[in-house]
Amino acid sequence: MRRRFLELAPWHVNGTLSAVDQAWVEDYVRSRPEAHAELAWYALLQEKIRADAPPVPPEAGLERLVKRVRLDR
Repeated sequence: MRRRFLELAPWHVNGTLSAVDQAWVEDYVRSRPEAHAELAWYALLQEKIRADAPPVPPEAGLERLVKRVRLDR
């Protein structure tokens, strides 16, 4: 069970788990106080990474890539 929690915790924090997996993580955390602290750590890590990541300019993305590919042809 612990291994499954560790695999799912980051995805739970970023909100991309299925409803079934999300419910499983929440049940696991309710029954284990230490897991609650670990989930909080993942949330803090996510905040730190987002705060430290450089902003992405609006011109970066798919449109820019498509233009470069067309120019390279």
